[in-house]
Amino acid sequence: MTPGETGTTADSSAVAKARPAESKLDRWGRWLTPGADTGGVLGLIIVIVEARQNATLTRTAMEQQKNTLLADIELSLAKREMAEVWVKSIRTPEDLTDAEARMVESHLVALMLQWDYMFQMESAGLISRAHARQHTLNSAPYCFGSRFAKNWWSLQAAGWQGTPMMEIAGPIFDGIDEDFLASNLDHARFVPAPTDAEPDIDVP
Repeated sequence: MTPGETGTTADSSAVAKARPAESKLDRWGRWLTPGADTGGVLGLIIVIVEARQNATLTRTAMEQQKNTLLADIELSLAKREMAEVWVKSIRTPEDLTDAEARMVESHLVALMLQWDYMFQMESAGLISRAHARQHTLNSAPYCFGSRFAKNWWSLQAAGWQGTPMMEIAGPIFDGIDEDFLASNLDHARFVPAPTDAEPDIDVP
């Protein structure tokens, strides 16, 4: 055997010994690659689930804050002094003093801030535009259904141009009956039931 043949044989032996090691690495690679892919997919799923859970918690917290603000408005209107001023703004708005008009205005502003809160939730993707619009449509007549409120809004409208308030609430305001609240008060009042006249009794 020549020296050259001896070198070739040694190289062949080294290659033959290396092949099993390479085969093991290949097998490990084939096992690890699907595992890595699966781990990546599971990680992505976990991130998505956590994001949805966080969005749900955020939406719940903001809904609770919105409801708290609405409850505060209602409780304020239930106080006797404010209730009397509120009813005056519905029945005879021309009799309001400047101070009383300001009291009513503060409640209208508070309600609009609550709506604006809803529009911010819509902008953040927490609620739909239809949800925000329906909430505004449902509540608007019960605060803006009077001559005073509609006149007040007409003075404020210019400042809301180009905002979701004007886009969503503007057309709703235009369609509100200015006598809605007065009619609502009339229908909420119970009328005393008529009493039957006592029959005449002949005295002998």
